[in-house]
Amino acid sequence: MNRFDRVTSLLLMLQTRSVVTAGFLSEHFNVTERTIYRDIRTLENAGVPIGSEAGVGYFLEKGYRLPPVSFTLDEAASLLLGEKLLSTSLDQNSHGDYKQALNKVRAVLDVSDKDYLSSLDADIEVLEINENVDQSEHDDRWLRECRSVLVRRQIVRIAYAAQTAKEATSRNIEPIGLFYYSRHWHLIAWCRLRDDYRDFRLDRIVEFEPLHEQFPRHSRDTLQDYLARQRSEHELKEITLLFQPEAARHVGGLRYMHGFIREELVDDGVLMYFMTSFPQYMARWLLQYTGGVQVIKGDGLQEELTVLSEELVAHWQT
Repeated sequence: MNRFDRVTSLLLMLQTRSVVTAGFLSEHFNVTERTIYRDIRTLENAGVPIGSEAGVGYFLEKGYRLPPVSFTLDEAASLLLGEKLLSTSLDQNSHGDYKQALNKVRAVLDVSDKDYLSSLDADIEVLEINENVDQSEHDDRWLRECRSVLVRRQIVRIAYAAQTAKEATSRNIEPIGLFYYSRHWHLIAWCRLRDDYRDFRLDRIVEFEPLHEQFPRHSRDTLQDYLARQRSEHELKEITLLFQPEAARHVGGLRYMHGFIREELVDDGVLMYFMTSFPQYMARWLLQYTGGVQVIKGDGLQEELTVLSEELVAHWQT
């Protein structure tokens, strides 16, 4: 951060808190306290009424207010991403308050930026986020780049390392939306290599190069059309499992391969919620927990477990 940006951010910090110390500011901006003293003096020389009290800190004198805050397009787009994520974890009233605050941000944007944000809004969906997941566990890169190419309907050349592939493959894609599920952002796009729609997990994209070529918006499905077709074709089923505490400790990251959405601590153990179109695969996964898991909800899953268990018994008794 250059000095001008730091001094501007320091002024904003002073307005958002009743009092701040030089130590707090130096840690926040990753500079020395001596640098903070110089920045404070710069603001004072510019006419900003900054008060100070030994052993307490710095504060803005009463009555001083900054002009109305303006937002960059990237800042507003990031707030929109936040609203999408929070929609599944906030209560209805709090989410309504957040959306109202975001509308106030929209109100101060230029007309072209408002159109950009409206277009981006339709290109992003969130299934559900587990509030217990540490977002630092994974590396969802390219979010800012994705926002730009989605609105412009821009062709992108990517190098993609699929989970089952030995090396990354180069593909030209036509992005139609961002979809968040199973702890990761996914870029949904028409893949020219496969001649079909594909789901690209952002942290598996090794290279991301927007090209000058664009494609007509109406030539591809909207994100909502794509998701509706996926749900219809693959018949996503809701699964609820009750894991005993000991079994729950060994579930780990494997649950995300089976459509894990969220979990809830209860008296008998841990309730885990899933969305899957392959209950037979989930049944094979669950066999390892033997009596440590119980099916609370899941059409067909109990039957799959019964059949597999009978096959195991017949095999090992021969």
